[in-house]
Amino acid sequence: MKIIDINGEERDCVKVYPDPKFAGYMKVEFASKNRVGYTHSEWYPVSDFIKNNPTLKNLTTKAKKVINDDLGVVTSAKKDSLTDKSKKWNKDEYTGFPLWISRGKGEGQTRTVVNNTKNTLIINKPWKEVPNSTSQYVLSHNVHNPQVRGNTLPATEPTVDKKARKVLKINNHGNS
Repeated sequence: MKIIDINGEERDCVKVYPDPKFAGYMKVEFASKNRVGYTHSEWYPVSDFIKNNPTLKNLTTKAKKVINDDLGVVTSAKKDSLTDKSKKWNKDEYTGFPLWISRGKGEGQTRTVVNNTKNTLIINKPWKEVPNSTSQYVLSHNVHNPQVRGNTLPATEPTVDKKARKVLKINNHGNS
């Protein structure tokens, strides 16, 4: 089958299909020119694939819809779930998404969403510290290991002149 690739070049490919692991992308397999019997793959956003290959639009009909990242404030949580009453998610649309508690009680914990209802996320393992209404969360595949960078400022101990009510200096763990 011939397709027009991302650079506008016509190329022969072996197979084209919506990639079930990457919603919103078409996987295109090409025969290797250097290794007989081998293929290599390239991924194209569905919209780009259709733009370059309008006559092959029918191949994209089973492509999964791209689910956008989301965030919010916890309404309540249990050891294996998190609820945000302000949400109206589609059933199971966040299955497989990483869930990160970005602020408040339970901060820094990450879990994987096993399934979801319109406003509750069920997670793959219990929370060590169950989030509460002080907690904020992020649903995103871009959350890999937030502990590497951290998301809070270092602990500081300001020195205050009580008469002047001014902060004279901030001691950062004893360093000036």
